[in-house]
Amino acid sequence: MAGIAIGRNQVCAVVLGANGGNHEVRAIHRQDLSVPLFAAQPAMATEAGLADALHAISDEFRGEFASVRVALPDTVIRSTVLDLDELPKKADMRRALLRWRFAKEWQRPEDSLDCCGFDLGEDHGKRLFFGQGGDRPWLDCVRRALTQAGIMPWSLNAAAAYRFNYFHDAIVGGEGALLSLDPDCWNLLLWDDKGRVRQVLTRLRKNLAAEDEAAAIADEVERAILAYVEGEGGRRVGRMYLAGSEAEMAMLAEIFDGRLRERVVVLHVDTGISGSVAGMRDGLAPLALAAALST
Repeated sequence: MAGIAIGRNQVCAVVLGANGGNHEVRAIHRQDLSVPLFAAQPAMATEAGLADALHAISDEFRGEFASVRVALPDTVIRSTVLDLDELPKKADMRRALLRWRFAKEWQRPEDSLDCCGFDLGEDHGKRLFFGQGGDRPWLDCVRRALTQAGIMPWSLNAAAAYRFNYFHDAIVGGEGALLSLDPDCWNLLLWDDKGRVRQVLTRLRKNLAAEDEAAAIADEVERAILAYVEGEGGRRVGRMYLAGSEAEMAMLAEIFDGRLRERVVVLHVDTGISGSVAGMRDGLAPLALAAALST
């Protein structure tokens, strides 16, 4: 079993094994990329560099019958929740709606997007429709690079989706918020008392690891949550959770604990996992581990 996190400048694989019925971290492999990803359009050199990096981190599971899940930045596969008067009856109509929605957000042609979605049910007379939109040229590039590296992934999804799925039972018991911090972007998920995602916010990171960036993230997250709870339907956020690298979570936790009545909950993917490997809580490793363990 393995999880791979693909970032703009690096790829990371976490390899798991079994230890007495529990998961054990066997190894963490990182490889810097010769050409940055997810800027402009993918080129042959970009794809070749990614394939080489994936090949370099996959020696322990490549060519085996191993479950491999791949996580991409939330800026490459974006998510949204639409409140609709009526849900389109046909699947192709629902996908067309999502392509139109994400094309407006990304300011790009609809045919450059891969979209899917599912019905979340009804709330206050509205149908809730969760949708994802992926950057098709980059998704195709990643898939080809995985194939060239000899990796057949079980799934390919956004970072936030893997984290929400992995932590679901621990965090969903009432309304809440999950702020995920990755090297390339951050993501905020808000859900209701039924555990349904109601709002998603994703932003690129520019001043990586700078203290002023942490304060700016906290400010924007606070504004987004206030706008959400002041909207229709008596929304609220009961608890706030943080996921990502240990050092960055500590920085954000300190800021939020000075602003909120309840302390934020810091989530570690490796809690309950055996095996101590250096760097397990740094960079892309927590995301790769969440992907590997997500169901």
